Amino acid sequence: MIRAFLLSLRLHGRWWLEAFGREGRRAAPLRPRRLVVLLIGFPAFMLLQMLHWLAFLLDEVLFRGYRRVEVKAPLFVTGVPRSGTTFVHRALARDERQFTTFRTWEALFAPAIVERKAIGALAALDRRLGAPLSRWMDGLNRRATGNLAHIHEVGLQAAEEDYLTLLPAGGCFIAALAFPISPSVWSLGRLPELREADRRVLLDFYHAMLQKHLYIGPPGRHLLSKNAAFGSWLPELAARYPDGRFLVCLREPTAALSSQLSAIEGGLALFGTTAAREVFVEGFRRNLAHVYTTLPTLRDRLGTDRLAVIDQGQLRRAPAETIERALEALDLSVGEALRAEIAESGRQSTEGGHRHRHAALRSGTAFDALAAEVGSLHRDMTDPGAARPHAARRG
Repeated sequence: MIRAFLLSLRLHGRWWLEAFGREGRRAAPLRPRRLVVLLIGFPAFMLLQMLHWLAFLLDEVLFRGYRRVEVKAPLFVTGVPRSGTTFVHRALARDERQFTTFRTWEALFAPAIVERKAIGALAALDRRLGAPLSRWMDGLNRRATGNLAHIHEVGLQAAEEDYLTLLPAGGCFIAALAFPISPSVWSLGRLPELREADRRVLLDFYHAMLQKHLYIGPPGRHLLSKNAAFGSWLPELAARYPDGRFLVCLREPTAALSSQLSAIEGGLALFGTTAAREVFVEGFRRNLAHVYTTLPTLRDRLGTDRLAVIDQGQLRRAPAETIERALEALDLSVGEALRAEIAESGRQSTEGGHRHRHAALRSGTAFDALAAEVGSLHRDMTDPGAARPHAARRG
């Protein structure tokens, strides 16, 4: 934990200073909103992270037993952004008898055991009083997320991406929205580009976050993780968790890039980095290309009993059948209860109208380069006939 704390200070300090440098000012000029983010928002964010680190220290004193927790047979939902990972994750998270996953409030406000217990006690008291605090927090959350809800529904109790637990260590790729010219931020989306020592620290920290979650959660459930940015982390995660399994969601590359660029517009406005759009075009293109060029070798190494691909087009047409087929390929049980939960999630997605709609932007040098570089890889990975079973399957 000490190494993760020092890494956090180094990365966050570097990103903040780079924002004031020549390249930082060119990509994101220091206009009033940008200055508010850097001089007020960032210090407030760091204060919250320091509170987390204090709680982590208390965990080492009061709850050292978490270190003995084994993360057995976790299931990772990842792939490329805007490919259906959120839908798949939240559909599976509804099966609380088989899976346990992070909720938004846990990932953002209570990654430490001490925080989880304290907030849990406060929530119990709030319920006895008629839940006034919960209603206030929900309203605050709706106002804070604004029009982003149609892109990625955010609720304090919603199943959420556990990469948010990497925020205290400086390991969460979402930082790119605030610091678009910092190479170490982009390395989080192309993990092999990060220094090997830093990779080890972040992987150890992430493992500790999973152990803490399982330590305080109900026993006997599989850890369910989701993060599209983990697409480049797959080789390291596969090595760290040899019994782990991976649901990899893919989407036609240029459509994925177009949708991702559209989805971040609100974030760029929030952080005052709208002038850096071209940086994101090239950065996201490289991220997508990296994931696609890594996947074939990884699929051949892991086999279809550890890595199953979900094509977004098939997921839209037949969500329940597509998810069920992928789970069965991973030798995961698909009982009637889970089948009903998946079907219900598909119905709500279709009727709820929450799909992000955007004007397709599929022309330009970056899109042409991406199509030429990985178009055939996408077709190969999403073609059921191209799957190669592993020589030695689990018993």
